[in-house]
Amino acid sequence: MARTPSRYPRTAPLGGTTMTLDDIFKDIEIDTNAKEALKKTISIWLEQMKPGINLEDVKSKLEVLYEYEKHYLDLIKEYKEEIKFAASLQEDLRRERSQFFTQVLREVSETLKNASVDSNVASQWTQELVDSYTKSIDLSSDLAKTHVIDVIGKIRESAKTEIKSATDLKEQMDKEIGE
Repeated sequence: MARTPSRYPRTAPLGGTTMTLDDIFKDIEIDTNAKEALKKTISIWLEQMKPGINLEDVKSKLEVLYEYEKHYLDLIKEYKEEIKFAASLQEDLRRERSQFFTQVLREVSETLKNASVDSNVASQWTQELVDSYTKSIDLSSDLAKTHVIDVIGKIRESAKTEIKSATDLKEQMDKEIGE
């Protein structure tokens, strides 16, 4: 089976061998479009790179970056349902607020009017209803925001832990190789 020529033929001496970007990215499991975009960006960057930059260091940093991004995507997948729930909750709150002011409040006003309630009393009741509803929906909104902030905090903390672990592991591997 003939191998298709690389669209990014730039080669780089890594560890005594010459590798293409296709060789480096062949075992990486990410979206094909994302992989091609990364290879294109790196290829342009390599073309502009000053001589004397250690490509082994560049590869090492790219590996750490890749692991971080991969873990971050895994975290998003892991928290996907919570993210959907938070978005749905916020959407429901917006819809409920809109419905209250466009439909419910009008119906209450019409009911009070049809019941021949004094306009001063009706106005006071309506104002108290709006104030009570606004406080209630604001509290619900604050609880939703707190949930979202908690989820984001968990994702960030997990991402920080993972990048530290990946960096520590890489440093340990570099020390073992250097010994």
